[in-house]
Amino acid sequence: MSTYTEAVQVQSDFTITTPRLHISYFVPSNPIHTTFLAHLWNTPEYIASSGKTSITDSASAQKFIENRVVPHYYFRRYGMMLVSLKPHVDAFLVESTPIGTVSLWQGAPPDCYSVPDIGFCILPEHQRQGYATEAAKALIEHAQLEWGVLGVFGFCFPGNEPSRKTLEKIGLEFRGVRKLRVFGNDENMVFTLPGMAEDLGVYGVEP
Repeated sequence: MSTYTEAVQVQSDFTITTPRLHISYFVPSNPIHTTFLAHLWNTPEYIASSGKTSITDSASAQKFIENRVVPHYYFRRYGMMLVSLKPHVDAFLVESTPIGTVSLWQGAPPDCYSVPDIGFCILPEHQRQGYATEAAKALIEHAQLEWGVLGVFGFCFPGNEPSRKTLEKIGLEFRGVRKLRVFGNDENMVFTLPGMAEDLGVYGVEP
């Protein structure tokens, strides 16, 4: 039987490419990955929108990736992915710059719905360049074609216009505001891929 560590070893070279980006699995043993996640989740902009987390340094980021992110890959194949600018050659050095994350996340019952939701987070200095849209579109397309994902939700708090605009650019459709149990019954704007059932109760979403 495969272990989570073996799964990551197999997946560490996995990449989805777009014109400007590549999307890969987080590898807990890679210090670039752990240091980047700690940095991203401690920017003032991230804390203002999502709150402070327990990820304060590379060591805590490594534990989070090992305990939460990798098991999700193992069971779902998708999860939280690292978004990097495509490598460029500077003299004899090939560099790849991490700039954010994109995720398809589906929790464990009962704290989940029957299809995953899309999420994204880009460093402030790389925002407003379309990277979140580019990465999310590519991940959803790959998930549909390769992993059999038939539906995708998008959630964001009312008033979060940047996230709403990105979800709409990805191609998701607004389906109203609902109190969602997976977010502590807080109100969220709900978006879905076109073609998903009109009755969101089919997916376990509260009326």
